[in-house]
Amino acid sequence: MFKKVDVITMGLDKISNSPVVFLRIENTHLGIPIWIGACEATFLALAINEQETPRPLTHDLIISILENEGYSINRVEIHNMEENIYYANIILEKGGIETTIDSRPSDALILAVKKRVPIYIKDKIIIDNGIDLSFIPVENDEENQEEDKRNEFKKFLENFDIDTIKKHFFDEGKKDD
Repeated sequence: MFKKVDVITMGLDKISNSPVVFLRIENTHLGIPIWIGACEATFLALAINEQETPRPLTHDLIISILENEGYSINRVEIHNMEENIYYANIILEKGGIETTIDSRPSDALILAVKKRVPIYIKDKIIIDNGIDLSFIPVENDEENQEEDKRNEFKKFLENFDIDTIKKHFFDEGKKDD
């Protein structure tokens, strides 16, 4: 089974100085961190912020080729993790037939954000690698609940430091002993 991602945002791991993408699982307080390269982070940031470039970038070219051949991007699935490497598929559709393309998660995420298609993560990955973000306070009224959640999540990611999260869980574990 897969769960849908409802928020995708980025930050910088201050320890490794590496870009990290956080995918929050819909209707939960769980997030999946995925470290990506600086170039991919730049392209993803452009896509998240809906910024246009004067000429097509590689992902724009891929979308153009797919669409010219009659394919549409249906969804992205992050389906496996081995030796700290995530694996993703881009699910294409043409004439009612789905085709699965192996992809790096960063490229799949960029395409998903650009085309505004759903992103799904396999349950096992969430169970094994999900980080509980419920300690991030969110106070809001019902009308602005989703926007407030996104803003709080973005604030959290601006100061993201994996060691802070590990310390939180380590300290929480001590309280339970």
